[in-house]
Amino acid sequence: QELERRHEKTCEEVFRVQRQALFMKSERQAAEDRLGAAQKQLEQAQDEARRLRELHGHAEDAARLVRDRDRKITELSKEVFRLKEALNALPESGGPPQSPPDTAALQARIQALEEKLEETETRHSKVVTLYRSHLLYAVQ
Repeated sequence: QELERRHEKTCEEVFRVQRQALFMKSERQAAEDRLGAAQKQLEQAQDEARRLRELHGHAEDAARLVRDRDRKITELSKEVFRLKEALNALPESGGPPQSPPDTAALQARIQALEEKLEETETRHSKVVTLYRSHLLYAVQ
């Protein structure tokens, strides 16, 4: 009887240990699954961070281009203004509308600068639009 009782206790203990081992095994599997999911999220976050750094770099490049274009537009505007002032300062002749060669050259230069200014403003507008879209995308 004593051996039988010990045998039952030992069987119960073995059964309890097996149940506990099975529970721990399932807990370990769940922890490994959570770890895998966390590692996948970490990789995705790192990829997203890399992509955002690239977008930030593009946005900085676009901002630098915008500043360069603004400076160029300002310089061209100043030159056009100076040339128009110089043209207006020339004496008007009361005779036929023949303009001296200097005036014709100045008018041609003004026309070329105005065209260049328009072209630069168009490119500037495109760069600003690109910059804004990069910033908006980076913010999103």
